[in-house]
Amino acid sequence: MQARDLAEFAALIASNGLAVIEHADRLSDSGLDQYWTATKCRHERWSRRLKRFSYQVQYAKTAEAGEHWSEIRPVLEEILTSEVLARVWTAVCCGCEQRRGLDGASPVVRNVLATHLEARNRALNLMVYGHGLRVEEAVELNRMRRRNERWTDLLLGRLSPTCDVSEFAFSAARAVEFGEDARESVDPEVAWSLLLASMRVAYQRGLTATGNDDLNSRVAAGILACFPGELFDSTGTLKSLWLVRMQHAASDTQGMIDQLIALDESPRSGQDGFVDRSRSPRSHGTR
Repeated sequence: MQARDLAEFAALIASNGLAVIEHADRLSDSGLDQYWTATKCRHERWSRRLKRFSYQVQYAKTAEAGEHWSEIRPVLEEILTSEVLARVWTAVCCGCEQRRGLDGASPVVRNVLATHLEARNRALNLMVYGHGLRVEEAVELNRMRRRNERWTDLLLGRLSPTCDVSEFAFSAARAVEFGEDARESVDPEVAWSLLLASMRVAYQRGLTATGNDDLNSRVAAGILACFPGELFDSTGTLKSLWLVRMQHAASDTQGMIDQLIALDESPRSGQDGFVDRSRSPRSHGTR
């Protein structure tokens, strides 16, 4: 997977994030371990390449510096673009655990995000103070940074009704505003589908591979492993949030019916032979 694929994957997570937050009892420990390990390995690759680039460009002539920038630019793009997924997934995990009063996944994903922000700061520092970066390239990189920030806030807006996304958004006000606009549209799901189509077009080109496809795939696989199995249908495709809610409602209703039937089929008879209804569902637990 390349950086643009991770951006689209972040949209998938945002689309199904509400289902995870509302219905996941606990996120998979093995999935979280895979996510943490893959992101750490990727961060180490970034750090080595950034360190080598800093040394090379420091002593390079202007012409040579331009060549070094061509080599490091894909890494800068990947760091800034994959941050979209890091922020969205962290928001989903924290929202899920806050809803249930848990604290197992949030320290892991927060640690990953903190590490990613460290890489982001190093990338931005190179963009501002790096020797030999042409003005045109600096403008393009900055434009890409702003695009990633806007899409991050738009995706987080999808989650805003269920959890507090202000900690993970670049602009909390923008994220909340988008969430409100989406909910107030005539057909929210159609509006969301159009938004995702626009995002896919926006990330179709302009990003170069870095050689981290293997680790990016492991990052995505770790996240998917955290999704509850009931969110997937028989073909492995994620179900819609509406279908998940309906199935949970049906399951809860069936459970209530089973309890009522069990109570009704195991009555306690009194001494006079009549059925004792003192433990009926209506009076159960009362005195």
